[in-house]
Amino acid sequence: MKIVLFPHSLVSDWNHGNAHFLRGVAAELSARGHEVAIYEPADSWSRQNLVQEYGEQPVADFHARYPELRSIQYTLESLDLAQVLTEANLVLVHEWSDHELVRRVGQ
Repeated sequence: MKIVLFPHSLVSDWNHGNAHFLRGVAAELSARGHEVAIYEPADSWSRQNLVQEYGEQPVADFHARYPELRSIQYTLESLDLAQVLTEANLVLVHEWSDHELVRRVGQ
């Protein structure tokens, strides 16, 4: 299956307790042979606050700990949603996502 995820953040767990759950689900789906594409907003407040409070080291630590998990940062203006969703079997959008993203995914 091709699975596309739009979480609030994959990288940052700053005030985002679901990040650990999301990482586990994404890693397990990928390990089972599914194509998992993860898109997170370039302006994610969780990631911004993490970096502001602790610097870039937690981001580097995430990439070292989860080398198999990668997210693509996007802006609504530059996101080619038609391309991203091509042949997707499952699309999950986090409830905190921008309403415009939710609207566009639902079209």
